Amino acid sequence: PTTSKLKESIFSSLEARGAIGERVLDLFAGSGALGLEALSRGAGELCCVDSSRQAAKCLKQNAFPFQKGGKRVEIRCVKAEKFLEGDEKKFDLIFLDPPYGMESESFEKILSSSINLLSPGGYIIAEREKEDFHPLGLESLKIMKSGSTTCEILKKAEKQNDGF
Repeated sequence: PTTSKLKESIFSSLEARGAIGERVLDLFAGSGALGLEALSRGAGELCCVDSSRQAAKCLKQNAFPFQKGGKRVEIRCVKAEKFLEGDEKKFDLIFLDPPYGMESESFEKILSSSINLLSPGGYIIAEREKEDFHPLGLESLKIMKSGSTTCEILKKAEKQNDGF
């Protein structure tokens, strides 16, 4: 889980950029802490994805006060890879906080697929236990570390005009 100190750093950086956005995707949502925090800071819609039924049940309980307050929360109990294959919605902010121990190749594939769901000007917050990931097609705006966890704020890289 994301430490409260790291979570505060993430949201301070996002708010400074005006990057919370309207539509948020929380992949590997767990309890939904990151996505629900985005709702509490102004996002209007949240989609939480986790393959664990237990996590989905916890998410439902945690999301209830937000839903009661008029926020839209969708909970999908499915593997992230499967969700990314079948969804075409666009999101302003995507949290990618996979379980520790996920192989780098799987992480890179999920990160690459996430780009397709990013709305223009959107951001991906990617969290890893190692710092050796270099996302293709994304620009790293900020790197934050907490213990063995590295978190990056990423944005689609601007296409460069090489004159060709």
